Amino acid sequence: MNKFINYSIIILIVLTICLITFSITYAWFVTSQSTNNINSATSGKLEIIYDKGQDVNGTLKPSSSKENGLSATVKIRKSDSSVDGLATIKLHVTTIDQALAISGLKWELFKNTDSTSVASGTFNGISSNSDINLIEDYLLTTTDTTFTLYIWLNGDEVDNSVMNKSFSAYITASARSNNVNLD
Repeated sequence: MNKFINYSIIILIVLTICLITFSITYAWFVTSQSTNNINSATSGKLEIIYDKGQDVNGTLKPSSSKENGLSATVKIRKSDSSVDGLATIKLHVTTIDQALAISGLKWELFKNTDSTSVASGTFNGISSNSDINLIEDYLLTTTDTTFTLYIWLNGDEVDNSVMNKSFSAYITASARSNNVNLD
């Protein structure tokens, strides 16, 4: 019985020494990590809040103003807990009459209430089931950014052969994390 008590005391002492050694080592690593953390990056998740808005479809008529054509809005932002991210917004052209695949069919993209467009282009050579990049690598913030897309037939560039032609499309968005350079 005395032998059993002696071995129990020795085992208890060895376990106590191991526990103290582990605790001191762990405390040293934690302290070293927090004081030597000069160039660090936080990891997290990219979380985007996206309100697609309505599809873009209808019959187009020549006009002198973008406001007389088709339009759609989308809202996008990152969540408060999200890492930094870059967004790409595209227009997916579902159907377009080939008579409309001309430079006279225009598009312009506006951000929030700005009166200057952030991007513009034409539908020259565009076919059904194709994508147009409206904006790429837009740096997302935690406040809503509203993008408004206008599509119209410029009356100065087209004739009556494009009257009442149909068009349908929808807006999509994708995002990726923004790699931060720590130099």
